[in-house]
Amino acid sequence: MSMSIPFQVETDRVLEILSKQIYDSPFAMVRENVQNSYDAVLMRADAEGKPLAEYLIEVKVGLGTISITDNGIGMSESVLRDNFWRAGSSGKNTESARKAGVIGTFGIGAMANFGVCAELSVTTRTLGEEIGYRTTAQKSNLKIGQDCISFEELDSSIPVGTSILATLDGNAHLDLEGLKAYVGQFVKFLPVPVFINDELVSQQDQMASIGIVGWQSIGKIKVQADALAFELEAYISSGVGVGVQCSDFSLDGTPIKGSMCLRNGMGSIMGLRSSFGLAPLPVGSTYQLGGVADLPFLVPTAGREALTRESIAEASRIFAPLERHLTELLSVHPIADSLVAFQQHVVASNRTELAKRIKIQVQDGEDQIELGMLETHFAGLELQSYDGTDPDLIKMFSGSDIPLLRISQSQPRRELQRRYLSQILKVPSIPNHATVTKEYEPSELTRDEVSLTFALVKVLRNDYMLDDVKIIWAEITHGVPLTTKIIGDQVTITLSRKWAPLRAVLGHIQTSFELLDSFTKDLVRVHIYSHIQSFVPSSQRSGLDALQRSLERKRELYRLDRDDYGALEPLIADYLSGEVEITQILKAAVAATAVQTQHVTLRQVGTVEEVLSDVISAAVPPAMGQPVAVPVAGSPILRVDTTIDERLLTTDQELPHLNNYKMFLALSDRLFHQELEFFKWPHSTQVAWAGRRIVYLFSGANSGISLYYDIELRGLRSAGDAGGSALTTTTIVANNRILIPVPAALTDCFQVSDGPVEFYVRFDLLMHHDPVNRGPIIDSTD
Repeated sequence: MSMSIPFQVETDRVLEILSKQIYDSPFAMVRENVQNSYDAVLMRADAEGKPLAEYLIEVKVGLGTISITDNGIGMSESVLRDNFWRAGSSGKNTESARKAGVIGTFGIGAMANFGVCAELSVTTRTLGEEIGYRTTAQKSNLKIGQDCISFEELDSSIPVGTSILATLDGNAHLDLEGLKAYVGQFVKFLPVPVFINDELVSQQDQMASIGIVGWQSIGKIKVQADALAFELEAYISSGVGVGVQCSDFSLDGTPIKGSMCLRNGMGSIMGLRSSFGLAPLPVGSTYQLGGVADLPFLVPTAGREALTRESIAEASRIFAPLERHLTELLSVHPIADSLVAFQQHVVASNRTELAKRIKIQVQDGEDQIELGMLETHFAGLELQSYDGTDPDLIKMFSGSDIPLLRISQSQPRRELQRRYLSQILKVPSIPNHATVTKEYEPSELTRDEVSLTFALVKVLRNDYMLDDVKIIWAEITHGVPLTTKIIGDQVTITLSRKWAPLRAVLGHIQTSFELLDSFTKDLVRVHIYSHIQSFVPSSQRSGLDALQRSLERKRELYRLDRDDYGALEPLIADYLSGEVEITQILKAAVAATAVQTQHVTLRQVGTVEEVLSDVISAAVPPAMGQPVAVPVAGSPILRVDTTIDERLLTTDQELPHLNNYKMFLALSDRLFHQELEFFKWPHSTQVAWAGRRIVYLFSGANSGISLYYDIELRGLRSAGDAGGSALTTTTIVANNRILIPVPAALTDCFQVSDGPVEFYVRFDLLMHHDPVNRGPIIDSTD
């Protein structure tokens, strides 16, 4: 036997679920009803052909009540019955409504108000009719499909327009100042006067709000972005500010309503339609443009918390051509030399020819000349460039007849200068590697230097089994202390005469010559051995052979004491005359990475929300918040103007702006000062752990350079069983800190309670001889 059962709905529960998805607070309810009032004003102004400023929207907040009144087009009986009080039906999906530029088309109607209202009363009269209406509904009496809404006809004494009176639920709280601030961000650019308790919260000027009023205009240019076209006007401030105003929009040649007012460094863009605020527009840009974008194709989601993906994608297509044309306008202005964002865009877009106004230092003085003026300034002269910092080389080549162009050490200026000089001007560069500029003859050495030479050869022969050693005293560029090479069995060591450890030993033997042998042994062991290690015979067969030769050879060197000078005069004289050769080894002193101790106390712990408020309040780029399975190079979050005192940042939230990581650990101060430039460029991030060891590996994008950061926990802290993963790069670079994400599996290792967390750290750069494409680069900036 078959039967049917009725479909039943609990009205109260349905209203609670659906309405609170739309208006979850009185603030949201007011915003949406003000938007409806603005739509009504738009339609009436379009019908009457009057300026929007002649109309009015008023919000009144009383004790437990809110009223929203407008003198817009009003609602007819059919609109009231079929649209306003019927969920899912909108009266704005008409050609006339679209022509007027209305915002709302979802058809949620009155229903959503009951998320915060106990009673709703609507009084309205539509344009062109003599009869008005008042309808009232109480939330407790609403039943689906039943006549539970009162309906009353009114005469023409009520004005054209609509007034909504909402009685709030008993537990609904309304902060008046908070309401003004909240609604103000959506209506502040409306041309219609909007009052909240008699205070004007609209009719603000976009340029004044963005902060570019009074800035210098540097030109206009027509921009074509697929089928969309508009006029761009660029502005600059006396410092390094850049502003943009876009107007005269057209689609396939047909004029449309639209405007944009943007400024660099603001971080986020508010999406508008017909001047009404919708939601943040999350688009990335090299210039970090922020401000407002009033575009007719922007559509909010039903809950108004974001824009639809389709409208974001359509808006995103505007920004690549916008920045391209902005860069062209800026390229002819002197601000190009000081505007980092311009230089980054030129590098990223590979438009090196636009770098003409970037300046470069000439010779070893303070003179700076624009790249585009070099050929004119040095007409008839050859040029040469240098991208290093060695003062001896700079002094040497600055004194020549060929002007030396000194390439900056700061990115992106450095890359721009290198490209312009090599690609456009074809300027050759001088070697940026260690060069021996002078070798001293034995006759040019002091007696102490000769004594140290003999002592070095003696130690290398007796202690390291190097029979054939040649030592050369020289001047070496780039601050390199020594170089080494081996040809056959002869090891040649070229020592920089300015090398500090050598000068220290020479200073000591002037007063304590009897300690020459001890000082020499220490010099070789600490500073020289690492450079000659590959030349020293091993414990295998070659080592035994070398030992045999050492035992068989004649003793030709002796301990040199201050009192022996007289007896050794003939030997020293032969060396100084060049008749005696002494072999020796060269090597550059290695700044071996020392182990550092790091500790974090409770006062050095902060929250992400307090320290990085600008990051988490910015729009979220589409690629953010997505985990990675393999290492993928991503851009760091650059906040180089921000000082961060804390060494550990935590949050209880999953923030997509920070790829949902809840803890960030500061790297050591020493690493910050030595390797800051590495972390400013895109890189991938990996981490592995086992027991007390945690090792991070950062790899530069397609650079062949990686950096490891080795953490050794102390005390009872442990990372547990072996594990590891690739992390989404979320490196934060401030002006005094580099912070890296800590995955959830490791956060307990760094939690700070009563006592500090202490651990050892080591780090070093790793060079790869065959850098390969390590995958795509993702953008994690605002």
